[in-house]
Amino acid sequence: MRRIPQLGGFARNLHHTIEGGDVGAYVGTLADEVKGHAKIEVLTETTVTGFGGYKGNFKTEVAVGAAGEKRDIDHGVIIVATGAVEYQPKEYLYGEDERVVTQVGLADRLAAQGTADLDTVVMIQCVGSRCAEMQECSRICCQNAVKNALQIKKLSPETQVFVLYRDMRTYGLLEDYYTEARDQGVIFMRYDADNPPVAKTAAEGVLVTTRDHVLQQDVEICADLLTLSAGMRAADTEELSSIMKLNANQEGYFIEAHVKLRPVDMPGEGIFLCGTAHGPKLISETISQAQAAASRAVTFLARPEIKLSAITANVDTEYCVKCLTCVRTCPYDVPVFNAEAQEIQIDEALCHGCGACAGVCPRQTIQLGFYEDDQIACKIDALLAGGM
Repeated sequence: MRRIPQLGGFARNLHHTIEGGDVGAYVGTLADEVKGHAKIEVLTETTVTGFGGYKGNFKTEVAVGAAGEKRDIDHGVIIVATGAVEYQPKEYLYGEDERVVTQVGLADRLAAQGTADLDTVVMIQCVGSRCAEMQECSRICCQNAVKNALQIKKLSPETQVFVLYRDMRTYGLLEDYYTEARDQGVIFMRYDADNPPVAKTAAEGVLVTTRDHVLQQDVEICADLLTLSAGMRAADTEELSSIMKLNANQEGYFIEAHVKLRPVDMPGEGIFLCGTAHGPKLISETISQAQAAASRAVTFLARPEIKLSAITANVDTEYCVKCLTCVRTCPYDVPVFNAEAQEIQIDEALCHGCGACAGVCPRQTIQLGFYEDDQIACKIDALLAGGM
């Protein structure tokens, strides 16, 4: 994962939201407030090298700066906000022809030089998303295309803009901007996933060939600029996930504890999640989720004391044969093998009391508090004696 010397993440590459909000000004102001706060210490270019502890009592080892200065940080909660990056296309001549850019590159060009020399712009959707490599939709690509198309029409109403799409997913109130783009003369042309557009370079422009599903014939468009709506990719957090034991899905995004009941909590107590570390989302959605995660963290830290559950697992090390079945089974990675003590250990502060380890232990050396085998057997006997 690349560490940068400044706050703001990928949002520093953005200019405006589709509603017209100034992203750069917002991020800059917020970063200055954070760095200027007396009770906030900012560590940039920092790598997590070790992690341990439990809710309210975490300890993280970090390497700071180019010299890798070692520091230990004691803290009560964690907010995971590792972000995401733009997919770097391998398709459609990207990197081979300077007239092929991504939507982020188009926004930079419009901000720097407007629509100079742009008579025709073609946008291709779902580049790097909804494919074999990345099956999920990146969610932001459609509104990004509509936003830039509207900006082009605002600067130069005569410029032709073609959007080649599989499905336009401008969800919620963003549908209004899609309708506005159509009213402004932006042409939306659907293509089939099995027959995607083809681009080739020429002296007069980038020639894009696509099959029009209405005309049922191929159409060739000569574009002054070909813009690719590149999807998002989770930041490279594999090492961080391994060190901190954070669960991620197959796309590399971190997973919340429950999508409805605990949307910004992670399975581990005291660990919260927000932003594009969780999945692709608009900056407005990222801000809302960040505020929710911060609120959950403050609620947790405001407690005068933390009560641990009495329903936790305990291992009888005298009879344990160290088969590691519990280590492999626990969904929270709580049981660990202590090589120095040569025994399985379960930290009661980390245990969620799910009972999975007790259920699979072949020697029955793990017991769950208030659900021990003798207690369960007595309950069964009482039910049988009472005639069920």
